[in-house]
Amino acid sequence: MKIDVQIEDYQFLKELQHELNTQDTDGNAQPVYWGVIETKKVGVPDGCGEPKIFIGDGNVVDIEEAIEKIDEDIYEFSESTKKIWEEAVNKQNMDSVVYFAQEYLEWKDWRVINVRDKNSLVENTGSFLTKRACQKYIDNNRHNLTNPHTYAMTALRNKEFERVVRILRTMKFVAP
Repeated sequence: MKIDVQIEDYQFLKELQHELNTQDTDGNAQPVYWGVIETKKVGVPDGCGEPKIFIGDGNVVDIEEAIEKIDEDIYEFSESTKKIWEEAVNKQNMDSVVYFAQEYLEWKDWRVINVRDKNSLVENTGSFLTKRACQKYIDNNRHNLTNPHTYAMTALRNKEFERVVRILRTMKFVAP
């Protein structure tokens, strides 16, 4: 049987086959496909996770970053406010930093919350046959993603996908 394809498509399929047969599966059963995972900080109940400072607009920072943020604006304030800030910083505790931000800078959104990392698949990115293609997507769209990385998934028992990947992995190429 002969299948007519353009030379560019022939070359693409040949290269894809090589990649499918040689790429790492990250410990997943064949056939593997790839997705984009984001790692975000999410709020959790008291006693769980780790304490961080919520500074508004979905941003969560540690105490050092919060201090840096206040330090950027503190030069605009009176000497007495600066002294109160020095005392708050010397305490090196989140509550005193948040109290200062709320009371003296009127940054009312600031508060101490407990958070943990949560991984979730990024919607509307589709799936990728190769890890390389998934990584390229991440590299090109990193500005829209939060701590993205590739994530290998298996399509085990998905007969249609298994068959397509098996065909791609075993197809014999004859020079045109």
